[in-house]
Amino acid sequence: MRNAVKTFTLVSALALSACGGSGGDDVKKFVGTWHPTAGTTTTLCPGYDAFTDTLSGNLIWSRGVSSDLVDSGSSCPIMVEVNGSTASAGSSQTCTQSDGAGGSSTVTISGYTFVIAPDGQTASENMSGNVTFIVEGSTLPCTFNESGSYQKIGN
Repeated sequence: MRNAVKTFTLVSALALSACGGSGGDDVKKFVGTWHPTAGTTTTLCPGYDAFTDTLSGNLIWSRGVSSDLVDSGSSCPIMVEVNGSTASAGSSQTCTQSDGAGGSSTVTISGYTFVIAPDGQTASENMSGNVTFIVEGSTLPCTFNESGSYQKIGN
């Protein structure tokens, strides 16, 4: 089980679907590579101790086609709409991935925000939702919360 949880936390980018948006000039300040400077994902599953993993891997925002932005560096891209300095995605958006060891996980997002600070070079991220692990025919429903800080390292 712990391997399935770790696989999930290493794949911090999740599929989120959204309607096409019109973030305009606000989108420009998001586009680029953002590196996590701090943060964790905590997963809670019934019958198991909470598992917390440190955020790793860059978040790469590019202009989207059916949304304002898309995390183009992920196999399960995050698609968000921009309003001012906040990029957000609605709830009930899903992504399913293999853990590489015969199991899979399905993630459903309850909420997601990525907020750029006034300096334009740092940001904070918050995400929460449910994850269901399917390992060796067993299903384990869990919840997760993620929060982190990012530094823009490239356009």
